[in-house]
Amino acid sequence: MQKPAPPPEAPLIRLVRLAARLTSAQAAEAAGISKARWSQVENGYERRDGQWYPVMASDGLLARMAAAIGLDADRLASAGRQDAAAIVREMQGRRDAPDAGEPEGNDLLASLTPDERRAAMAFVEAIRAGRVQAGRASG
Repeated sequence: MQKPAPPPEAPLIRLVRLAARLTSAQAAEAAGISKARWSQVENGYERRDGQWYPVMASDGLLARMAAAIGLDADRLASAGRQDAAAIVREMQGRRDAPDAGEPEGNDLLASLTPDERRAAMAFVEAIRAGRVQAGRASG
């Protein structure tokens, strides 16, 4: 059996990760998943028992991966993953909403470069996504 063709989002994930200058290990950590799972989704396949199997990430997982590397929701939608893109938009909306716990005008990220800010925000989103998921599992 040959390697299956990757879904359209797989090469997009790789391209954006490389443009963000992140290793797959760094991106996986920011998304809260294993490096092996990141690679499976980015490649579009996995190998089990000597055979190749197609891999397509769930909408939630793909949204976390997109947030971790700064992949725009519109680009994700253009790859045919509209539901994952909707989740990314929701994550961005929550990120951009004012936080009642933060003093106004306190921009802790101001001294970072745009790439560093994107990476930091992706990491924060991955942490928040993990909290939400953990809260649902226990609640």
